[in-house]
Amino acid sequence: MTWKSRPFNKIDADPLKNKADEQGDVSLLSADSSKCPTCGSNIFFEPELGGLLCPNCGNVYSPDTMEPRGSLGVTKEHDYVGDVDMSDDDKKRHEIVCNSCGGTLVADELTMSTMCPFCGSPALITRRMSREFKPDYIIPFKIDKDRAESIMNNWISSRKNTPAGFKKKCRTTHLTALYVPFWLVDCSVNSDLSGTGKFGTVMASDIYEVNSNLKYFVKGVPFDASLQIPNKLMEAAEPFDYSEMVKFESKYLQGFYANKYDQLPTEMVDRIVKRMDRFSLSTTDMLAKKFDKFEDRFDKHFTWLSDLKVSYCLLPIWFVTVDFQGEKYQFAVNGQTGEACGRVPVSDAVDFRSKMLRLSSGPWKFATIPIAGILPFIIMTIVMDFKVTPVKTFIIVLLTVLLVLDLILLVASFIMNFICRHVTDFGNKAYDLNDYDKDPGLNAYYDSTRKSERQVSEKLLRHTVNVTNEQGNIIDQHSIEL
Repeated sequence: MTWKSRPFNKIDADPLKNKADEQGDVSLLSADSSKCPTCGSNIFFEPELGGLLCPNCGNVYSPDTMEPRGSLGVTKEHDYVGDVDMSDDDKKRHEIVCNSCGGTLVADELTMSTMCPFCGSPALITRRMSREFKPDYIIPFKIDKDRAESIMNNWISSRKNTPAGFKKKCRTTHLTALYVPFWLVDCSVNSDLSGTGKFGTVMASDIYEVNSNLKYFVKGVPFDASLQIPNKLMEAAEPFDYSEMVKFESKYLQGFYANKYDQLPTEMVDRIVKRMDRFSLSTTDMLAKKFDKFEDRFDKHFTWLSDLKVSYCLLPIWFVTVDFQGEKYQFAVNGQTGEACGRVPVSDAVDFRSKMLRLSSGPWKFATIPIAGILPFIIMTIVMDFKVTPVKTFIIVLLTVLLVLDLILLVASFIMNFICRHVTDFGNKAYDLNDYDKDPGLNAYYDSTRKSERQVSEKLLRHTVNVTNEQGNIIDQHSIEL
């Protein structure tokens, strides 16, 4: 069972998929006439980096001067042709490949696996190393198996709105200690933010256009490089304590598994920039505090990165497989800090209330209102005709029954909607609580050793005055464009 096919995860967009590709947009502009000064490969303009990117070596250059502006490149692991090219360390390792999901583990010669940590399949094949394995850094495991299982049990017990018996009857079937490959990104983040601010009262106000240029630095922002693992799961396991990060040595892999990267930083530019962009947008609160009312203008918002540097690091994660009523659920525990995370299922009651909320909020509800207004008029019209016949009597009874049913539906829909929204904590709130925890933002990776900058400009756009009548109601508005 793969991550996406879990029973409670029916709608799960691929976090690695570029939305621009779905729309047929082109995110990269070709610059075939230019070659990379470092390796001679074709380079392409990447708007989100504000420069020319070489997909081969990862270097970024200024479009005007071709000066280096950082790099998303790493020392690539090469494929082994034969034992002659294999390092002594890699000769002591082997690969474990899952026939079900394609996940690949690296282990020492004494370590074997009985179950895939990614999908839970036992269909595993052991083979010789096919590619060099040379990370830059590693954070060793601090939490052992017993402690990881205890943390996971306590975390599951703390979840709310889970299926009946899930907390007590679910059982851990497999724990795997895995070093997950991450790219640690250092860079300068540049963001142009824009919005409209308002000063004034109900009667008169001034509207300003506010533009802000923000520049700050981050260090060690982690991005998992494994396609088999959900990005949100790894973000929920953050942050890590980099003070315990050391240069990679083979001794740290003894008794543990490691995963090879299958995605380069140059292949996840959109994902990297979007995470930086979310943090930049959150800083607009600083602009909004000055005004009585503030609205973001997302059409004038843009973020780009520079001074890029990437490191290849292995970070410790315990993957936990839990069985409940014949279904497998997969969670994770940070092998250094003990942070537990994952997406737990919700109870049938939550599903039922969620369906009722959607039903009571549906467009059909508004059809009952005109029916409730029209039927009494029709009934009264028929009653006013004094010629009573069996047919008219039947029609009156039928319309009266329909009116009563319509009123019952109308009242029930409003009551149901109110209960689902205001009385209980079910519905979307329950789904959010049982979803992956949010990533810690960039506060955990902010580089305080380098000075951030912010420039703000304000331009008065217009002055508005409301005109009222004798009762104080607004009847007109005058606007002076400036």
